[in-house]
Amino acid sequence: MAEIPNRRALLGATAGALVTGALAAPTASAVPRDRVTIASPNGRLRMTVRVADGRLCYQVTRHGRVVVGLSGLGLDLAGRPSLTSGLVLESARSRTIDERWRPVWGPDALVRNHARECVVRTVQPATGLRLDLIVRVFDDGVGFRYRLPAQAGLATYTVTAERTEFRLPPTARSWSLAAGTDWNADERHYRQAPLADVRTAQTPLSLATRSGDHIVVHEAALIDYPSMTLAADGDRPGTLTSELISLPDGAKAHLEGEFSTPWRTLVIVGRPGDLAESHLIENLNEPCALTDTSWISAGTYVGVWWELQRRHTTWTEGPRHGATTERVMRYIDLAKEAGARSVLAEGWNTNAGGNWTGQDFLTPRDDFDLAEVLRYARANGVGFTAHNETRGFVDYYEQHLDTIFARYAELGIHAVKTGYATKFVLGGVNRSHFDQEAVRHYQRVVETAARHQIMIIAHEAIKPTGLARTYPNMMTSEGVAGMEQHNYMGRLGNPPEQATILPFTRFMGGPADYTPGVLNVTWDPAGLGTRVQTTSAAQLALYSIFFSPQQMLADTPENYHSHPGFAFLKDMPASWDETRFLDCVIGDYTVATRRKGHTWYLGAITDEHDRTLRVPLRFLGRGRYTAEIYSDAADTDWHDNPLPIDVRTLTVQASTVLKLRLVAGGGAAIRFRPAPR
Repeated sequence: MAEIPNRRALLGATAGALVTGALAAPTASAVPRDRVTIASPNGRLRMTVRVADGRLCYQVTRHGRVVVGLSGLGLDLAGRPSLTSGLVLESARSRTIDERWRPVWGPDALVRNHARECVVRTVQPATGLRLDLIVRVFDDGVGFRYRLPAQAGLATYTVTAERTEFRLPPTARSWSLAAGTDWNADERHYRQAPLADVRTAQTPLSLATRSGDHIVVHEAALIDYPSMTLAADGDRPGTLTSELISLPDGAKAHLEGEFSTPWRTLVIVGRPGDLAESHLIENLNEPCALTDTSWISAGTYVGVWWELQRRHTTWTEGPRHGATTERVMRYIDLAKEAGARSVLAEGWNTNAGGNWTGQDFLTPRDDFDLAEVLRYARANGVGFTAHNETRGFVDYYEQHLDTIFARYAELGIHAVKTGYATKFVLGGVNRSHFDQEAVRHYQRVVETAARHQIMIIAHEAIKPTGLARTYPNMMTSEGVAGMEQHNYMGRLGNPPEQATILPFTRFMGGPADYTPGVLNVTWDPAGLGTRVQTTSAAQLALYSIFFSPQQMLADTPENYHSHPGFAFLKDMPASWDETRFLDCVIGDYTVATRRKGHTWYLGAITDEHDRTLRVPLRFLGRGRYTAEIYSDAADTDWHDNPLPIDVRTLTVQASTVLKLRLVAGGGAAIRFRPAPR
């Protein structure tokens, strides 16, 4: 069993196991007059913190140009004067952070964490209340958080509002989801609009300004605090204010003693690709809390899922039950053939499906021999992922969590897919999936799972905020309009442009279990009249564009074996040594490449328009490479003929420029291997 440190001790940590690193000793400045400026390591990005008329404020510039105008800061605590007025800047302490660390898994094998930090201390003389602002400025953005230090009169207290402002260019193009408290608030389509037209937003919120800056507003290290949404200030176009999700009693957070909020983050870069390559949000999380991570492994997985979505089989028992012993063993054979690490079986346990009541997550169905499935999986070098769909009965799940996970550990089950569809009954109250108690629950699941060496794939779960750096058994989560949207919504399912938006929005916080890889995009065994709104080649391209350390090959064994694209998915990596986003225009097209060892994988996708892209291969190393290209065929048509795929092989090198023809809703997937000498 893994050891989990005290969470408050963890929040106070500053460094972990590093490859190389240095933390400069903090230096105290003279008492500042009314402002402090913190520059990024390369000096191009600057954040100025000041007190204006008693309110703590900040401003961010890039290349000397204002990108975030003077924006107010502060908190409201119940029964106390607001910490948005009457403050005095007392002191500032600065240091430099420069370290390199190796993730347990990730899009890059080595990450640099390089920032200038400043702790700005303020006091409200009229009450004696103290409020610190901790700022970190990176070359690609800023993070800041509030800290309420230990002080008399704050043994217990309640946050009633957070007053963080983001004064952004109102004319910027934005991509956002409307703020919500429902279980599926993050499972909607990103809308493009001038920022001035955005009334509310989930985070991440992404922008492209007229001056060429690309900005993402989000948060990092969300622990013991409600999720942050954004609300427009009607009197100041482009100004958004933090709006925390309320508890059932109307409060935002009930806290004790010294406390640091999550980081408020602004990734600020020139290229869209720099957004997708940023590690800022991960770097604002604490180092790995687990003393042993040898049991955590990235990889692809297959399983009884898409056939359930398409109503070919059922979650419930009966003649068409999907998760039978025989059927799951068929998927184990598929996993072995594909080089996948694990097999998921939804509907394996009693009372799964239907109204989802009365589940115990331990008792198999009569037609599912768990012991035989586990034996067969082990014999074939494949793991088993247990499905725990709580259906929002969270109290029961919490009360039995240790028992469930302990039994899984005894059985050799080291992966669980959790689910919280429709409601969230915790503490006897149906609450938002995003309030403080919900956040605490997700954290308890991850920590309990770690004690029993279990990896988590979380569905309907709260958005990622980089916590996988600290708890790398939190592998991936949904919180996205993923593949199942194609199943339910038909032509109103995910339009092709959504895939070109997601790397610069939802994926900014961390990996997503989008469940790509449906190659027979027109398969409709139950006559639902819906289909996947891409070509088959575009599905292959998503493996280079969407990152997840537990990445599903979502189609069925029969559909894979009848499709030439299956060859591309065999032995597909799910953790990478290097990632680069090459040519990208948010909402139009995306080209990304990832390296594992000496092999590169490239994916290119487009929106609802045909495109021809020129892709220089400068990322390749020396020598010649064999390029296996899977692309839309000459007669492929997204609407009427999406299945044809062209497979060809070329010899290329770093000086080669590929010309890729993409049909609307289509794509291309390429594997580059060093050519034999």
